[in-house]
Amino acid sequence: MYANTSQKNRVTNDCEFNYLGAVTADIILYTENRPMLPADILYGERLMIPDLIALNGNHWRKIFTIFAKLVSPSDDWRGYRDGFLLQEKEAIYFGDALHEMLHETRNETGDVIGNTTVKIHLISGKSTWDRLGVNLEEFQPLDPQQRLWVKDNMICMPYLDYRQFPNSLIEIARNYLIKATL
Repeated sequence: MYANTSQKNRVTNDCEFNYLGAVTADIILYTENRPMLPADILYGERLMIPDLIALNGNHWRKIFTIFAKLVSPSDDWRGYRDGFLLQEKEAIYFGDALHEMLHETRNETGDVIGNTTVKIHLISGKSTWDRLGVNLEEFQPLDPQQRLWVKDNMICMPYLDYRQFPNSLIEIARNYLIKATL
């Protein structure tokens, strides 16, 4: 996982960074709050989720855990969270617009054989919906209680906290993601 910041040399807890995670992410999570980063980390250095949890505490443990439950390719979300989350397929973006990463697909010899963009945008929390200018009238509810909303490759969801986003709702969103990313 990499931190992209407005500084080129060092990431500190005082600088503003735009995203964490894979530069070729297929799934991007949008949220309001930025975690603190280790003050001694170098730009582009790989970050590990357990280190970020140790630095940021329970709040970010919940966010990373729910994110892992949503995107883990198996039922071992703990192992995925601690070893793979944000390393190749996911990123967290803190900007004011949807982030359309374009990345090249290459064959074994390194030749470009195609381009892809982000497959899924996960927009977490009503304040993030507002920041990104989401109009829910353009979306369809995914669950009977209308806590998950979908449109094209975007899912508006509650903030990643267990009170707002219980396991039953995580399962509905996860099943949709599995179908959407096939």
